[in-house]
Amino acid sequence: MIVDYLNFISKKKSQITIFILLNIFGLIFFLLPYNIFYNMLDLRFSYSEEIVKQSFDSIGEEGRQLYFFSALIVDTIYPVLYVSLFLGAYYKLFKENIFLLILPLAAGLFDILENIQVSLLLSNFPTFSSQSIFYSSTSTSIKWIMIGISLIVLIYGVIKKQRQT
Repeated sequence: MIVDYLNFISKKKSQITIFILLNIFGLIFFLLPYNIFYNMLDLRFSYSEEIVKQSFDSIGEEGRQLYFFSALIVDTIYPVLYVSLFLGAYYKLFKENIFLLILPLAAGLFDILENIQVSLLLSNFPTFSSQSIFYSSTSTSIKWIMIGISLIVLIYGVIKKQRQT
């Protein structure tokens, strides 16, 4: 079943479709009202309590409500899409090293964990613990590290494949 999924998402047509959907969902984030996009914690590498308060204050009550729902709905679909895009490319490039699939899977897992934690911060605003901010920020940082490593491995695989042809 997993191999069937990997075969499906590694096809050129699937990769193009996923890429288009990924961009559509990115545009949805960008077009959110209340300046949510510019205040999203998800886009930072790490953040402090001061940054969280400043971001949440900037978007206001209605913005926080919308951010809460977008973090749980739209931002849960987003990692599924980018992980699928990575997995499809990795499956084509690294069939002999299937263990590399753990890199984008870890990025997606930390992204979803981050979304839950950001939603908890939003629902508890303005009273949240520094520990919850630490966990949220750490998840965000690990997500970005895993995405960075995944991109480096992907670029390496593309270069390696180009040299072989």
